[in-house]
Amino acid sequence: MRDWNALKSRYLRDELPVRLGNLASNLARIKSRCQNAANSEIIEDLLEESKLFIEWTAADTEIEIAAELVELQVQLACWQ
Repeated sequence: MRDWNALKSRYLRDELPVRLGNLASNLARIKSRCQNAANSEIIEDLLEESKLFIEWTAADTEIEIAAELVELQVQLACWQ
């Protein structure tokens, strides 16, 4: 079980562009890992982590960006 509180604390120390970059990196990892069904656990973790990254980031963005992030979070939940 991951320590989400420790991850959140570390994640929120970064500036907004870095946080968004981390989210983008996770999405790229999800895409590349989806090519192989053996990666289902890794994908599940990346989906959960990405949803949390959005939750922790959206409040610090402009309203339009926050809305797009929430839409992305819903899409990730549907994939999950």
